Amino acid sequence: MKKIIALMSLTIVFAFYLSACKKKDKQPQTTIEKIQGKWNLENETDNVHTGGQDNITNSPGGISDVVDFRTDGKVYSDVFGTKDTSGYILSGDTKIVLDGTEIFDIKTLTSNSFIIYNKEIFSSDEYDEVTISLKR
Repeated sequence: MKKIIALMSLTIVFAFYLSACKKKDKQPQTTIEKIQGKWNLENETDNVHTGGQDNITNSPGGISDVVDFRTDGKVYSDVFGTKDTSGYILSGDTKIVLDGTEIFDIKTLTSNSFIIYNKEIFSSDEYDEVTISLKR
């Protein structure tokens, strides 16, 4: 009986010890941390609106169409057979500026989905809007 009580006591102490040694909850990732890394182009939609007409082009990405946001503030892309390198910065948590000039709204940002949107207005009846969908 003494052995059973001693064994139970030891089990309880061990259980408390293990629960005290649990790792602290991981801090949530920042927006920049979520963006950084390699993404595959899922789709790019371009709408050139002129003369009251939408002219929509959908360009689905292939397995080799990759965009890599690096920690040094550069984005390397190999999309539709064209390689490019440019800079990127965040403007708050809702906008990303590519190449210093193109401001995209961040529409979706999860661990496996990143969707950005840009609309450039030329006149009251002419604009160009682009939606880029990336996935991991």
